[in-house]
Amino acid sequence: MSFLYPWMFWALLALAIPIAVHLFNFRRHKQVYFSNTALLKTIQQENAKTKKLKYLVALALRCLLIVALVLAFAFPFKPEAAANIDTEEGVVGIYLDNSMSMKAQSTKTTLLEDARESARHLVERFSPSTRYLLLTNSFEIQNEYPMNQEEMLQQLDRMAMEGNPMRLNQVVERFEMLKKRHGFEQATLIAYSDFQKNMFDAPVDGSGQSPKPLDTSLRVIAVPVSAEVSSNLSIDTVWLSSPVMQVGIANEIHAVVSNHGEKAVKGLPVNLSMDGKVTASTSVDVEGNATSELVMQFLLQSPGATRCALTLMDYPITFDDSYDFVIETRPSLKVVDLIRNNSVSYTSMVFGEDPQYAFSKMDPSGVDLQELAKAQLIVVSETSSLNETLRQTLLDDASEGACVVLFHDDGRTVDTNQMAVGSVAVQHEFFSDIILDLPQHADLPRVRRHVALRPKADESVLMLLDNGEPFLVQKAVGKGFVFDVATTLDEQWSNLADHSLFVPLMLKMALMGGGVGKLSYTLGEDKTLVFNDLNTEGDLQIVFRNEEGTFEMMPSRDVRNNRVCLFIQDDFPAAGFYDLVMQDSVCHVLAWNDSRTESELQFADKAQIVKAFENAGLEVMAVLNPDEFAHHDLVEAMAKKSSLWKWFVLLALLALAGEIAVLRFWK
Repeated sequence: MSFLYPWMFWALLALAIPIAVHLFNFRRHKQVYFSNTALLKTIQQENAKTKKLKYLVALALRCLLIVALVLAFAFPFKPEAAANIDTEEGVVGIYLDNSMSMKAQSTKTTLLEDARESARHLVERFSPSTRYLLLTNSFEIQNEYPMNQEEMLQQLDRMAMEGNPMRLNQVVERFEMLKKRHGFEQATLIAYSDFQKNMFDAPVDGSGQSPKPLDTSLRVIAVPVSAEVSSNLSIDTVWLSSPVMQVGIANEIHAVVSNHGEKAVKGLPVNLSMDGKVTASTSVDVEGNATSELVMQFLLQSPGATRCALTLMDYPITFDDSYDFVIETRPSLKVVDLIRNNSVSYTSMVFGEDPQYAFSKMDPSGVDLQELAKAQLIVVSETSSLNETLRQTLLDDASEGACVVLFHDDGRTVDTNQMAVGSVAVQHEFFSDIILDLPQHADLPRVRRHVALRPKADESVLMLLDNGEPFLVQKAVGKGFVFDVATTLDEQWSNLADHSLFVPLMLKMALMGGGVGKLSYTLGEDKTLVFNDLNTEGDLQIVFRNEEGTFEMMPSRDVRNNRVCLFIQDDFPAAGFYDLVMQDSVCHVLAWNDSRTESELQFADKAQIVKAFENAGLEVMAVLNPDEFAHHDLVEAMAKKSSLWKWFVLLALLALAGEIAVLRFWK
């Protein structure tokens, strides 16, 4: 046991007072004359022994009272709980949560500014020889080397003010890694955060989670900072009604607005802007702790990338009030017909002369995989020409956004009974802009030969034959689609190529393959991006660049299945739009948004913070507020959190009660 104020032991000199009182009894004795003294001497001897024992017990209790009070005022605390700060083997890690939720307003400025100012006061009060590590959600490399006091203060001033949400386990694991890398035997982590519940990997009450063995060489002082925020509104996700994007054709944008407060919001205005201009507005009602979906119509005026944003007005948490996304239409769509060289390509009759489409034929025996990966529509006129490797390649292309159409003649049981298409699923979204009204006795395609298709439960049957068998089946594969047709385009199999439905069917499939890609990405979460249309030849420079041209980042890359994979190593400085530039030419425009995991206003209390760190295998020395660091020494603040002094106060009270009982009731 150690004491914060050991000079209080000088007060033990007060023990001389009860001892002096006991040794020098200044009471005057009155003499009383009595004739028979024999009996009185016996009584006097017996009372003297009892009285002497009584006064010795009272003296001991008085001394215990003084000693207990002195020890209580000396502030005892456990020395093994002290931070190893000034030792050569120890290091102080300061974690500043710079995620978006820490930008909420405090009584002074923001939570992050309050935490940084408290950290500065803390470093200034430590010994100049103390060594530091600074951890933030940005994981800046320059902060991960041991720093002295002056360097630490400079890095606190220079630290990034925005970072992605970070899990508690990620922070702990990184600090443990840095401690071992730099050879420190002892370490103290001082963690400033608002400690939202979503930063914990396990439930904050510890349910279902067995705590790891405590690492006694690494201890934690948690410093929760909080703002008086009771409500927040956020735009969580955005999607389109139709994946088909065409210039001049109306489409609908859907969005989910969440209310993270108890109070309902009525008539909340939401604006849609395209290329910086507000093009549509609406309002939405959201009940407390609920979500609401809104729908807005828009019209693209030109091909290429359109920078869009949905925004609402909310205060004081604003990082989730805007959702950026990009709608991209291609000036031309690439169509590939996989067909034998000696066969007639009916697909070329639809796309061959149209400048909107870049059409080409490939023999299945000699496929250019790089060109095939760039296609938005891949037509397989005869599935019997495919081998297993090419089949898997087509599925990979579909999973990355292409539309694959398979006309089957691949040796399955062939039905040679002539029949017609009996029904069309006109209510399906695929036919929404192809068939407006189907007459009762419509002239539908006729087949002379067909194979049996066996769709799965998650696949959509778009057309049926008269005998009830599927004729056209659609299935989603990754980001794209695969269409199975029960016959081929050859006239010996069907009249589909000559039917009036053939052209709109093929155009719709091509547009679905050429639809929008991913509307947006999430900072800190999307680390791998895959592109079909980037040049894989040579060593061309690829960089991400912001709109102002003040930021550039070169991602690492790899080529997999004839696609370029870009790996994001460092975080972008902020949400917004970034150009993907290859050799000074903009290939794509990408939108990045902050994670919405911090939009929920649920924070852990002190007990839950301690439990979470214990589940991570760390001992919590104290849970303090920033003011305790701003005005007191660290050890003093920790000692004031110690409850040992209370036991000595209790002991003093017991000693006082004991003395009163002895003097009053001991006869």
